[in-house]
Amino acid sequence: MYQVNTQNTLENAGEMNLGPQTKQLLTLGEENHWPTQILGRAPMLEEPLRVREWVLMPAILDETPLPEHAIERIHAVYKVGIRPQGFVIVHEAPLQIEIPQTDVKPKVDSDLLKKIGRAALGIGILSGSIAALVGIAILGGVLLAPIGLLGAAVVLDPILVVITTDNYWIEIDRWDVK
Repeated sequence: MYQVNTQNTLENAGEMNLGPQTKQLLTLGEENHWPTQILGRAPMLEEPLRVREWVLMPAILDETPLPEHAIERIHAVYKVGIRPQGFVIVHEAPLQIEIPQTDVKPKVDSDLLKKIGRAALGIGILSGSIAALVGIAILGGVLLAPIGLLGAAVVLDPILVVITTDNYWIEIDRWDVK
């Protein structure tokens, strides 16, 4: 069947008095093998809201591109006659993102660099420029690696949530951002 997130839901699953639209949406998700989940109960948002490590954004204000499967789910909701209050895109947004720590230090052989430098001077300015560019590229790769890891850490997966007429927030999709 469907899951109820009891951490965020004030009501116990056995005590929930689900309206017809909510039941219909949960049934639609079950029939289509969507991992639906009741996240909680609250009115539809009119503007973005930050709740701890989450940013909740009304879908009409969100600029996140929706993948085809998310659009298909929205169409399926409307096709069966469900008219929710709206959709919200939930983004995980940690308050503080830590930079990955690494104990690996770049190994630089100073004798080798001196030999390369002398050879480059002996060959000429053009060859020296090429050697310098290669050295800069290698050093740049070592320095930019942590920045790439940081970039990967901030790209987090969105969740598509339907807000029913009885104010239940139901997850109907989530996807990886690449």
